[in-house]
Amino acid sequence: MEEHHYAFFEEPVPFDEIWETKEVADALTIPVALGEQEFSLRRFEWCIQNRAADIIQPDLHYFGGIIRSTKVARMAAAAGLPVVPHMSGGSLGYLEVVHFASFTPNTGSYMEFKGNTDLPVACDTSSLKAENGVVRCPTGTGFGVTIDPAFVSKARLVTA
Repeated sequence: MEEHHYAFFEEPVPFDEIWETKEVADALTIPVALGEQEFSLRRFEWCIQNRAADIIQPDLHYFGGIIRSTKVARMAAAAGLPVVPHMSGGSLGYLEVVHFASFTPNTGSYMEFKGNTDLPVACDTSSLKAENGVVRCPTGTGFGVTIDPAFVSKARLVTA
């Protein structure tokens, strides 16, 4: 990977082997990223303090949302590390990545942007597509998009 100038190596070992991840990060010249499956704020803190990786990747869903991920981003910023939020799944998750990146000063150069694949949405302030490597962050209420009312009207309440 170093020979081919990869931008970074994401999770080179199973996610909970943070000590082994640090060994890999210390041995390579390309950046190593971790965090996409992490759920513990304390473990993120340890990883940042001990430079277990070069890029920190809280998952905006698995880790518990934008507020918890912002706490991690601030810890990483204090240590001089970039954050590249991880996004699992589809739906409107890509909008979480765009909004998170819009207010996080230490966001890395590359974002996971899958785009919308399963919900009919409209947006007056963004094409919601990567154009020249940039996605314009939508503005407005909520995520800044409107879900097609006809699609919403077909939804059915599911109870346990």
